[in-house]
Amino acid sequence: MLVALAAACRHSPPPPPHVVEAPIPSPPPVERPWVGTLARVQAAVDSGQFSTADSVLAAFERDQAGTPDASESSFWRAMLRADPRNPAFAPADARAALESYLAGEGARRRTEASVMVRMLSISDSLRATLAAQRTASEARDHARDDELQKLRDELQRTQAELDRIKRRLGSPKP
Repeated sequence: MLVALAAACRHSPPPPPHVVEAPIPSPPPVERPWVGTLARVQAAVDSGQFSTADSVLAAFERDQAGTPDASESSFWRAMLRADPRNPAFAPADARAALESYLAGEGARRRTEASVMVRMLSISDSLRATLAAQRTASEARDHARDDELQKLRDELQRTQAELDRIKRRLGSPKP
């Protein structure tokens, strides 16, 4: 009985507290450098700072050379050169930059770049046609002005001759 009493007095340890395991939060995804670069470029373009945008993209291409994002940067540099709002806009330079992009490896925007090259070619063609039309128009205007001046000169000589004849005929001889 003593043994039973001793066994009854002995307390069993309390059950361990219930532990709730919380999941460890995963770190936020690391933003690719291209995302921030593109945001800076867009802000520069929106404020008309095309040279700043080009510098940011050039530095990114240099720092990230050989990556798909460097190819994307090359595409956007060419597109900025093709923007008529860009003070340094030159269709031939833009077309050359796009053709260089297309010749490089990893050109993910091949379709967009090809369309833009064709559009720049058409733009150049239209610009050349317009320049030729202006030149022809200016030549016609110059020829017309020359002809008008010749007619004015001839009219003035004729008027002077008529005035001379009038004076001769109008003055009586004594």
